[in-house]
Amino acid sequence: MKKLTATLILTLLCASAVAGPGEDRQKSFKKILLNFEPIGVMLRDGPFRKDQFIKNADDLKAVAAVPFTLFKPGTIDDVSRAKPEIWSQPAKFKAAQDKFLTAVNALQAGARSDDLATVRNKYAAVADSCKSCHDSFRGPKR
Repeated sequence: MKKLTATLILTLLCASAVAGPGEDRQKSFKKILLNFEPIGVMLRDGPFRKDQFIKNADDLKAVAAVPFTLFKPGTIDDVSRAKPEIWSQPAKFKAAQDKFLTAVNALQAGARSDDLATVRNKYAAVADSCKSCHDSFRGPKR
């Protein structure tokens, strides 16, 4: 039984160690989504729970820049949905990244506001920056 457990643990460790860059980026973007989507649900469907909203906005800011560190040259693999334009148009990709991070920072800073219209606008700016980047730099599912 101990051998089986050790083998399973070792297999899982090896499998995660060989994860490719596309999978690593997807996992990193999913961490963003885990914090961003609950904010949208609160704003769209309610109830608005300010303390939870602030926590999600703070957590979103903490993970927002991480995926962009994983776009090293030549890291398109079978899992990746990254378009080659990321590397052939680095200034445009950097501008999209900066737009997203600026919007996330503004959302996080405004999360403590009691003005829901302003908070909704800041949320929309983040969503728009995501869409804009996806339209330019993210390919279809394979």
